[in-house]
Order: sequence, then C-alpha cells, then structure tokens
Amino acid sequence: MENKIVGKVAEIIDNRTLALNIGSEKGVINGMIFQILDKTGKTIKDPDTGESLGVAQLPKMLVKITHTTSKYSIAETFKYKEINIGGVNNLGAFSNLLSPPKYVKKYETFDIDEAIKEEIDKEKSVIKVGDIAEHVEDALALDQEQDQE
Repeated sequence: MENKIVGKVAEIIDNRTLALNIGSEKGVINGMIFQILDKTGKTIKDPDTGESLGVAQLPKMLVKITHTTSKYSIAETFKYKEINIGGVNNLGAFSNLLSPPKYVKKYETFDIDEAIKEEIDKEKSVIKVGDIAEHVEDALALDQEQDQE
C-alpha cells in the first residue's frame, strides 16, 4: 500500500495560491493534486451512547502543485467555471443579445467573493495556515472536477 503524502498549509500567498510545508524531499512533484482539509475536523459521536467515534477531516478544496523546492511547495486552485459576459445566452441588457457570447474563466479562490488573483485578508480566507494538505490520486481529483462542471 502506497503511503500518502501529507503536510500542512504553511502560508497563504494570495487568494488562489498557498505554500505547503512539504517539498521534493517528501516526494512532492509539480502537477500533484492535494486536498486541503480543516485542521480541527469534526468530532463524530454515536447518537445512542454519546461515545466519540472519531474525528472526520472535512475537505475544503483541491489545489495543484505549481512549484516545488526540497522543503516546500507552491500550489494554486485550478478549478474554474466558464462564465458568459457577452451576448447570446446572456439574458442581460437587450444590446448584449446582439453581441456574440464572450466566455471568461472564473477560478475558485480561497475568498468567497473574488475571482482574480489578489492579496487576501487571511482572516477572511476559507483556507487557514495549519490546515492539513493530503495528496489525492489525480483520477479522483479529475472526477471531482468534472462533477462540478
């Protein structure tokens, strides 16, 4: 059985980019997909006995490694939706109906409100320093990506 590569979010660089505290020394390579998990998790209790059944690590989002050093890695969000900001298929102003469609990529960010790369207030970020980063198989990540489109 293959050992999973697990690290933590070391720094939030901007609203789409973060640094992990693991690098090539731990087997990380460019293109790998990591799932970011809530560092605290959620305690699951038996409804009958109240006994703790364990802690569920709640997933936040997927990121892809874009740069690796021996000690750390840089990862970015990579999921996006194509949004029509042009004419046909856009039910906005009448003048837009005569224009051709214009699609732009809206990338997933750590900040709920932003779609472009920019600095983020770390207190408003969905991702927090110390959150767990766990390598997932590319096929699993791609399946999840297709489910969202």
